[in-house]
Amino acid sequence: MKLVHLADLHIGYRAYNKLTSKGLNVRERDVIKAFKESLDRIVEINPDLILIAGDVFHRPRPGNTSIYLTIKFLLEFRTKCNAPIVIISGNHEASKSLENENILRVIETTVPNVKVIDRQIEQYVIEPLRVSILGVPYNALCDFEKTSLVPDNNYRYNVLLIHGSYESIKCPELDTHGQASLINAENIGQSKWDYVALGHYHKYTKLAENTYYAGAIERTSSNIWQEALDPKGFIEYNLETGEERFHQLETPRKVVDIKKIDVNNLTSEEINLRIEEEISRINDIEDSIIRLTLENIDNNAIRNLDYSKLRSFRKKAIHFRLNFIKKDSVSDERENTLQEGKDIFQYFEEDLKAFELAAGLDKKRFNDLAKNYLYASIQV
Repeated sequence: MKLVHLADLHIGYRAYNKLTSKGLNVRERDVIKAFKESLDRIVEINPDLILIAGDVFHRPRPGNTSIYLTIKFLLEFRTKCNAPIVIISGNHEASKSLENENILRVIETTVPNVKVIDRQIEQYVIEPLRVSILGVPYNALCDFEKTSLVPDNNYRYNVLLIHGSYESIKCPELDTHGQASLINAENIGQSKWDYVALGHYHKYTKLAENTYYAGAIERTSSNIWQEALDPKGFIEYNLETGEERFHQLETPRKVVDIKKIDVNNLTSEEINLRIEEEISRINDIEDSIIRLTLENIDNNAIRNLDYSKLRSFRKKAIHFRLNFIKKDSVSDERENTLQEGKDIFQYFEEDLKAFELAAGLDKKRFNDLAKNYLYASIQV
C-alpha cells in the first residue's frame, strides 16, 4: 500500500513585492506552481493514501486567490486520483479561537474524500485500506504527552500524522508560536508505528526507518538562505515493504546565497569588481533570489559602492539582498537597501507600506503606533 506524505505547502506566502502581469505576488505564484506540480506528480504515482502534515496555508485567513486556486487544483486532481486525503492543521493556519473555523474546513466541505483534523488529537480510520491514522494537529501538542499515542491493533496499518518540532532538530525560527512540547521517539512511541509523517520542519529529513519530515514544497521559512540548496518535494512510502522515495520538485524558485566576500584591504573599485564578477556567474539572475554578503567592510567602502550597478541587480532579480558585516564587528550583519541618502525613518516608512496586516486590522492605526514606538526608542 502506497502513501504520499506532503507538508508545509504555505499557499498564500508572499514576499518581495514583485507582481506578475496579472497582479499576483511572484512568490505567491511560485508556491501555487509547486503545489500544482506536486499534484501532477502524485497523479502519476497513483497512491492509495495522501497525508498532508500541516501548514497548507501560510496564514489563518489567506487571500481569495489562494483559496480559489487551491480548491480549483484539488478538484481537477480529484478527476484523476481519488485517494483519500487526510490533513492536520499546522501552526500557520490553526485557528486560535473556537469562534473561528479553520480555513481547512473549506477544503473539507468542497473537495470530495478529504478529512481535516484540527484542535484535538483524533483517530481516523479508512476501513477499505485497513489503515488507522492518528492525527496530532499543532494546537493539540500541549495535550499529546498526556495522551497515550498507541497504534490500534484492529487495523493492518497504523500511521501517526503530527505537526511539530522533533527534539533533535534545532530550528529556532520555526518555534516562535509558543509550542509546549517537543516530539521524541519515546513520547510518540515511534517504533510502534508503520509510518510517522511529520510537518513543521522545512527540510526533507529521515529520522528513522519509519519516520520522516517531508519538508516544504517551496522555500518559505523565515530564513530561506538556510534552504538555498535543499531539495523541495514530497515523500512516497510503501507501508508493506518500507520502501521510501523522495520526489524532488522542479518548479521551486532558485535561491543563490553567494559565499561571503572578505573585502578587508580591498579598494572600493576592487569591491565593485568582485561584486560584478559574482553576479555575472549567475546565468538566470532574472529568475533568482540572491544574497551577497561583504565581510570586513568599513564606512568609506560602503559610501563608494557602485549603487547604480547594485540597483540594476535589484531591478533584474526577483530579490537581491546585499549584507554588510562591518570591520571589527561581531555578528553585526545589516541589510543594505541599495538606496542612498535615506535615514532610518525613511526606510521604516517603506517597510510599513510593504507590511501585510491580518484582515480586519486598522492599517493607519498600526502604522501610527509603530512610528511612535520607533521615535520613542531613538530618543531614549
